[in-house]
Amino acid sequence: MYIGKFGETVGRQLVEKSSSKLKEINHKELKKVNENTNTSNWLKKTTLLLVAFLPLFATAQTGPAGVGTTDGSSALKMWLDAGTGTFADTFQIKTSKAGDKVKFWKDLSGSNNNVYAEADSNSPWLASTNPDLNNQNAIRFYQYKDSLNRRNYLLSKSFSKTNDITIYCVFNAITRAGGNNVTPYQANKYDPNMWYSGSGLVDGGNAGLVNDVSLAFSDTSVAAGVGDSTNSTDYCIKTPASLNKTYFAVLQKEAWTGKLSIALNNSAETSYQAGAQPINNSIKYFVGSNSDAYSGKTSPFFNGYIANVLVYNKILNSAEKIILENYLSAKYGTPLFQNDLYKWDEPISGNYDFELIGIGKAADGSSQSRAKGEGVIEINSNEMKNGDFVIVGHNGVPLTASSDGLPEGVKFKLDRKWIVGKTGQAQKIDIIVDPKEISLLDNQDVALLIDTDNNGSFVNETVGKGIIPTAELSNSGRLVFRGVELKHGSTFTFGKLKPACTTDCENYFSPNGDGVSDSYYIDNNGKTAIYDRFGGLVKSMQTPAFWDGTNEKGQLSVPGIYFLIANEDSQKTVTLIR
Repeated sequence: MYIGKFGETVGRQLVEKSSSKLKEINHKELKKVNENTNTSNWLKKTTLLLVAFLPLFATAQTGPAGVGTTDGSSALKMWLDAGTGTFADTFQIKTSKAGDKVKFWKDLSGSNNNVYAEADSNSPWLASTNPDLNNQNAIRFYQYKDSLNRRNYLLSKSFSKTNDITIYCVFNAITRAGGNNVTPYQANKYDPNMWYSGSGLVDGGNAGLVNDVSLAFSDTSVAAGVGDSTNSTDYCIKTPASLNKTYFAVLQKEAWTGKLSIALNNSAETSYQAGAQPINNSIKYFVGSNSDAYSGKTSPFFNGYIANVLVYNKILNSAEKIILENYLSAKYGTPLFQNDLYKWDEPISGNYDFELIGIGKAADGSSQSRAKGEGVIEINSNEMKNGDFVIVGHNGVPLTASSDGLPEGVKFKLDRKWIVGKTGQAQKIDIIVDPKEISLLDNQDVALLIDTDNNGSFVNETVGKGIIPTAELSNSGRLVFRGVELKHGSTFTFGKLKPACTTDCENYFSPNGDGVSDSYYIDNNGKTAIYDRFGGLVKSMQTPAFWDGTNEKGQLSVPGIYFLIANEDSQKTVTLIR
């Protein structure tokens, strides 16, 4: 059944409205807990707020940049990445290494649209750390490898039929292909000006004038082609491309309007009016050739590198395209012609070009509010305005730990750092991390560390500003940091807070009325704010003065570590014991 744009919009609005309502409930519950005067008994039972409803509407957007999911349930129907899932055998036992043949390329979308080599002689080769693709892996397809292996291609066993379609392909062509650069063109019989005279990149072609689709390389152009069985016509449109240069091409075909478009590296799209028909006659995906692979000709076969293939059974909205294309640009080093929102992927900026994810709202109101991608963190916000985007990537450092450059009260921090690119008005976002994906962390005493002054160091950060202790734990075990405010260019990581001291403490007091260490002398000059390990304000005092361990209401605070921040600047910790 074809629901269409109206159905999709209504469904999305219902989910977002329900998610927003649950979020409001969760915030109210958190506020009640913070205002609870009998916090001692509550803290003995749990150190974190369990948010039971969070996962119900929080399906992780695990596709590239967070566009789509990887469980097969979203519009993402094919995701091939040469950096993972390439095998030297069709049984997926031997992972391909540099120089190995690729006989099986695993679909990461969860839709099982894997592609494979029909014979050993058809197998392309894995090229690792290709400098022309920002040192990413790619699959090397040959037209002429040798007398026994001259025509490389991979194909799937099925095709996900669809009304609308979006196809991305990251490629680098080494030689000219067959065909020509004539565009636009339509024909009701075989014609050498059509896409099928060139070499296939991602092809869903089928024999005859039928409802099929193809993304191809023709002479020195990228071609988008579709057929229409109703009027027995093929349509083709092309855009120029250079040899030995990395591009990502995007084809879009909309059934309702018949619009067919092609663009490279986020350039202005070139479009053509094709037939208003669904893509329902394609049978298989061909990668590295078109469907004439069995013709005995050389022209169908691509000569160059293919690094990534994405197929969505919908027209991506403007926000999704902007986010996804910034992801592809950063990953493969392809410059964007427009909407280049992420500036931290260059060597001079630290090469934060790994596992980008993004959320935002485009000028036309389309949006993406949640993203996780391939990485370990998730971000979300339902408060974006038109033109607001938040894109996050990391520096590729392993998830190891370090005790260097730590702020007061932090035991260690991860070596990996993430950086934030923002446009539009400053927006607060939620950051979610699953400690099961980071072996050094658990669900206790974890803090988000933010370089608030963008000076490259976390040393001077204080609790409540640059040190954000975990306040929520979802019922799936994920740590939730709500309403985090990050600047454009801010870096962040995760750390472990020092545990509360129980014996041999250097900085402690025990307000139990026994006359020994019942108060703690704060020698700071000015105003000192006292925070608990969750970032909650316990008391504010004019100092120097003695703190007797009570909060603003005169109630004795629970045992644990406390952060003392003088004049909103310097910080130290003290442990309250009994």
